[in-house]
Amino acid sequence: MRRIALGLIAATFLSGNAFACMQPSTQKALDVVGLKSTLMVGALACNQRQDYDTFMTRFQPHILAEQHRVDAYFRRRHGRAFHKYEDSYITSLANVQSSAGIHEGSNFCGRSETLFGKVLALKTQTELDDFARQAPAVQPIVMVECGIVESSAFRRMERLAPRP
Repeated sequence: MRRIALGLIAATFLSGNAFACMQPSTQKALDVVGLKSTLMVGALACNQRQDYDTFMTRFQPHILAEQHRVDAYFRRRHGRAFHKYEDSYITSLANVQSSAGIHEGSNFCGRSETLFGKVLALKTQTELDDFARQAPAVQPIVMVECGIVESSAFRRMERLAPRP
C-alpha cells in the first residue's frame, strides 16, 4: 500500500519524464530545502524550535534563494500550474520525513538534536550546501542528476526486487 501511495505521489510530479534528470543547481536547491524541512519536522516534533529559529536566522537569505530556484524549477516544468505541483511536493516532503521519524521511534529526537548540532556548527552557505549534499534529506521522489544514466540491468533489478 505504501509503495502505491509513493507511486501516486511520484506520478503527480513526474508527468512524463519531467524528472528525467536534475541540473546541479536545482539538485543543490532541493537538497537545501530538504534539509530545512527535516529540521522543521525535528523542531516541531522534538521541541527544538529555538535551534530551528537560530538556523533560519543564520541562513535565511541563502535558503530563500534556494527556495526561489525550486520555484523556478517547478515553473519551468509545470507552467502556470506550478504552485499546485510545488505545494504538493513540499507537503509530501514533510510527510515522508515525518513518517521516517515515526519509524525511528525514540531515536528520532536524539538524531534530530545531533543534526541540529552539526548544522548550527556550519558558518557559511558553502558549508551548508556541502552538508546538505553529503547528508541528503529523505525525499518523496527519486532525483537523478543529469549525466547519470540508469542501466537496463538496474531497471531489471528494480523490477525483480521484492515488494514490501
